Amino acid sequence: MQKLINEIKKTSGDMARRGWAESNGGNISLRLNEENYAFFNEFQPKSEMIKLPMGMPEIAGERFLVTGTGRFLRNIEVFPEKNIGVIEIDNMGKNWQLLWGYEPVGAPTSELPSHLLSHCRIKAKSDNQSFAFIHTHPNSVIALTYAVANLDTRSLSKLLWQSHAECVVVFPQGIEFLPWVMAGSMDLGIATADAMTKRNLAVWQFHGICGCGRNLDEAFGRIDVAEKAAEICLRVMAAGGVKQTLSDAQLRAIAANFNCPLDETLF
Repeated sequence: MQKLINEIKKTSGDMARRGWAESNGGNISLRLNEENYAFFNEFQPKSEMIKLPMGMPEIAGERFLVTGTGRFLRNIEVFPEKNIGVIEIDNMGKNWQLLWGYEPVGAPTSELPSHLLSHCRIKAKSDNQSFAFIHTHPNSVIALTYAVANLDTRSLSKLLWQSHAECVVVFPQGIEFLPWVMAGSMDLGIATADAMTKRNLAVWQFHGICGCGRNLDEAFGRIDVAEKAAEICLRVMAAGGVKQTLSDAQLRAIAANFNCPLDETLF
């Protein structure tokens, strides 16, 4: 358990120090693997069963470590028991209850629908090998959604791929673009889950980004690369605009060199 807490402390601290988690912005969830799951077997529930907004049988019986609503990610390092908690989904996938955390009282992030619905899809597409989901507010990614008109999944993916050569290796499936939807809503949760079925990153217009991975390092790393590419793109725009860029042939060559399966529908 301590190893798990140390991992989320590191990730949340990195997010805060980069300026991605202002106030209570941003949230993190981890689906517990078998090793960490067993740690909570002796804990008595701290809450009644609370109904999920829709049934999620794919994650029935699963336990999740989730950051708390209204809590600051930068404070996880100093008081994890207050700012994170572990919830358990019932065996029907219809309700959840609190097992540990959110001291003295609290609840999971308001973005819980996006997290849990995304975990349903991530679990299936990864053959039960991916456990981490992060939502955060990187400055340059958000700025790009204001600076570039008529963005969609294809144009955003190509823009970031061509802005930084590492992107095609880190997210060869591209990055999903989701037009603005109300934060914390089921509509946003469903749209994000649909995005996670196809890709490992999704941008919420004017709001932030979500990323998934086998662990927090992988999820964070994907977001970090996308943010750097967005920053490079904005600097190029400020310096007078693109004069030259990576060609489609060069992008395909990079992907082939690193054996990365590119989504050809984005070309």
